[in-house]
Amino acid sequence: MEGTAITVRVPATSANLGAGFDCLGMALDMFASVTVTFAPEPLPTTDDIAEKMVLGAVRHAYRKLEKEPPAGVMARYTVAVPVGRGLGASAVARVAGILAVNELERRPFDPATCLALAAELEGHGDNACPALFGGVQVCVQREDGGFLWVPCRYPPDVEIAVLIPDVSLPTKEARKALPDQYSREDAVHNVGRAALFVAALAAGRLDALEEAVRDRLHQPYRASLFPPLYDIFAAAKAAGAAAAWLSGAGSSVAALCPKDTGRAVAAAMRQALQAAGYEGRALATRIAPQGAQVARVELVEVER
Repeated sequence: MEGTAITVRVPATSANLGAGFDCLGMALDMFASVTVTFAPEPLPTTDDIAEKMVLGAVRHAYRKLEKEPPAGVMARYTVAVPVGRGLGASAVARVAGILAVNELERRPFDPATCLALAAELEGHGDNACPALFGGVQVCVQREDGGFLWVPCRYPPDVEIAVLIPDVSLPTKEARKALPDQYSREDAVHNVGRAALFVAALAAGRLDALEEAVRDRLHQPYRASLFPPLYDIFAAAKAAGAAAAWLSGAGSSVAALCPKDTGRAVAAAMRQALQAAGYEGRALATRIAPQGAQVARVELVEVER
């Protein structure tokens, strides 16, 4: 049986960036390659959570088109972004599914629609936006339900150190740790620092970023689920990082670093993690200037 296989490359992401809760995100130069195969007859699927998210996004896109999807759809990851680590794995899966449908159906969706579809599934756009468009993005939902996004300028030579603990921190669990209400003082604190982050990054003022990531809305509460968090921040700063934050809902930690310091910061964060009795891996990467792209479309023979 002949099918159409569409491969989409999507970057991992880091969201919140400290104080920018649910509105700031960056694409990382760590790409997953997701192949979605469409066929006229049913295809085998697995219980893999990432594949299920891809297929859910395919169905969501076809509902938008008011069409039935092909009878057979399956998805496979060539390079996986770990699930439950705060690196945008769900956004990767959903963006891949939506772009695969868009390509198969001869591109009926414009970029704004692709973002809206992915963000509807995600609940917000802070991961979906940089996954689609790359770079550092501010993404907010308008009162009419649509999404508005603006890319941020950043120094091209900065590095991002990423610590990926072996322990996962599911987003639903991390959300439950947050309070239902915040004080005006905490809200004002975060608004100012989210604005400072964007301004400092655009101006190349790395010295201002340590203050810009001081969050009061989510990191203090999620630290109860991941106790080494602030020790890891301190280790990153001591090793030369300009700023460190809990990546998304965690458990990964990201740090923005001056040129040629990313590896040292990554190693220091891993040492702090191990000192607390945890294991994981660490690496140095960069901000990915480009977002998701359809890398290959091919006709393939598939077996049911």
